[in-house]
Amino acid sequence: MKINLPFRLENEKIYLKKCHPLTRLILPFICVIPFIIIDDIYLIGSILFIIFISDLIFRLNIIEILSRLKLVIPFVFVLTIFIPFYVGDIVFYQCNIGVKITIYKEGLLLASLIFLRVTGALFVFMSFFSTLTYSEFIEALTKLKIPSVFVGSLIIMLHYIPILAKSNMKILEAQEMRGKNITTYRQKLKNHAYVMAKSIVINMERSEKLYESLKMRGFTGKITFAPKKFSMVDLIFFSIFTVLIICMIFIVDLQSIYQGVITLFLP
Repeated sequence: MKINLPFRLENEKIYLKKCHPLTRLILPFICVIPFIIIDDIYLIGSILFIIFISDLIFRLNIIEILSRLKLVIPFVFVLTIFIPFYVGDIVFYQCNIGVKITIYKEGLLLASLIFLRVTGALFVFMSFFSTLTYSEFIEALTKLKIPSVFVGSLIIMLHYIPILAKSNMKILEAQEMRGKNITTYRQKLKNHAYVMAKSIVINMERSEKLYESLKMRGFTGKITFAPKKFSMVDLIFFSIFTVLIICMIFIVDLQSIYQGVITLFLP
């Protein structure tokens, strides 16, 4: 399995290249915050639909975005799967298999809403981050005036996540090829933890040597980029997304629109 960060390659061409990196970093927050705060499934669906259409218009690789998203969906599912069993009063389904299992309607709706919110937010961020290169992402962080110690720590973390994951996979594959048989989940977890811990120690030593070599070459810890100004393109993007979201929240009756669309296809 190929493990990489949700950023585009430097030589990969996109239509949003003229848009400032900071704009592409802030826009997903503008899109996500409304449907996290407001309990409206129609608003969530509308924003996700707009982002999906935007991905198609700007020719982003939707298949790659979804493939990255599917890696985290199981974790979101595990976090929400138990909510229907203990939240609510109205019984949706009940069975007895030696142990009485009750699924509540309110809990089921809450779990579905949380699952949709989290996966939707991840899809929005993945979509915008796929328009950024690794260097553009760092540039956007520096433009936000975030302290260099935090930016540097984040850069190191993002750099070593794929390295640690690939190293871990290669070691485990080599162990299996040499006949090591892992039968239980506990053994597998213990093996993963041991390999990961050893990889972290090795890479910490590498990073320390790299930092010392950079200091000897005059590196002060400050990250600088060539000055890049905001343009009319950035203003247009901010205006379009802000106006659309304000209209969907305060002006447009989304429920009536969805019901009208459904009646066109259903008798």
